[in-house]
Amino acid sequence: MPRVVTILSTGILAGAFSIVVPVAIWPGEAKLTAPLFCSSPATEPMVVSDTFHDSDGTYTNYTLYCVGDHGILTNEGFALPMLVMFTAHIVIATTLVLLATLFETRTEPARDRPVRDPLRSEPNPHVSTEDDFEH
Repeated sequence: MPRVVTILSTGILAGAFSIVVPVAIWPGEAKLTAPLFCSSPATEPMVVSDTFHDSDGTYTNYTLYCVGDHGILTNEGFALPMLVMFTAHIVIATTLVLLATLFETRTEPARDRPVRDPLRSEPNPHVSTEDDFEH
């Protein structure tokens, strides 16, 4: 059970850190969620960044729009696509950790077996001590 908790917590932590990807590195990743949010006739995804300046600083908002022919436009926002991406990152990270853990346990040598001497048949060969020798 502790191993499962470790795998899940590692996946969730990695997924949480991966939230940087859609916000700071590649906001266009939100386009990958378009099949979930864009429906006919507006099926073409487009991510738009809006930058605002005020006395507190500079803010950038990202919004997923679904665009269609003849100027049809739907605003899908960024919260739901971000939630879908966050969930996908957690699932992917957890799966990778799980696969790595399974691969590690398969390649690990068996430590519970007794060491055998290839020349003898008993599992633990006798090791000579000083008492075995005549003085």
